[in-house]
Amino acid sequence: MSSRAGGAIPDFTRFQAAVFDLDGTLVHSEPAWQRAKLQVAEAHGRAVSAAMLDAFVGRSLADFVAELLGGDVGPETRARAAAEIERIAALELSRAVEPVPMAAEFARGLHAAGLRLAVCSSSPRHLIGAALRGLGLEAEVGVIVSAADLPRGKPDALPYRATLDGLGLAAEEVCAFEDSLPGARSAFHAGLWTVAVGPDCTVPAFGFCQLQVPDFAALL
Repeated sequence: MSSRAGGAIPDFTRFQAAVFDLDGTLVHSEPAWQRAKLQVAEAHGRAVSAAMLDAFVGRSLADFVAELLGGDVGPETRARAAAEIERIAALELSRAVEPVPMAAEFARGLHAAGLRLAVCSSSPRHLIGAALRGLGLEAEVGVIVSAADLPRGKPDALPYRATLDGLGLAAEEVCAFEDSLPGARSAFHAGLWTVAVGPDCTVPAFGFCQLQVPDFAALL
């Protein structure tokens, strides 16, 4: 097995479970979230650069709002801004779920091979459930962890440690699939065997992952 892009694909059946990120890994939802963030930022008279949006991919909504509004507003205003971003994104995402190609098929294949499935995402729990229903994976995914329910989100290891607790498994028994640096760092630092999967995941920044691939087709 290799940490380099294009390295050898492992026998995933040596693991007891697989954990998937949601946004960008299983579904293409990030554009909806970014449009919602831009809309709320404009309403608050704040400018948001593309670099800032990119920096918060895979991180919690609370982290983004804290950066956006800073210390100029109180916690109630930050909470309302986060709720409005969630409302706008949820409305858009409710209209259609755009799957990442071959992601659901790959997940089903792992489940059919005997692995338990979990989702560890920064999205709110109800949006995770809606996306899994849209993907037809609701029955296969037995554990869902939303970092929105935790005191620390990705890139902190806590979300993946909570997922391991939910699975009742040790880190070495579980593999993780992530498309963002914060998510990959969260999984890696929790001790999971981490796969960076996505068109932007073969760059050196993801070199700490045990495997880097451009898409799920490469894993099949």
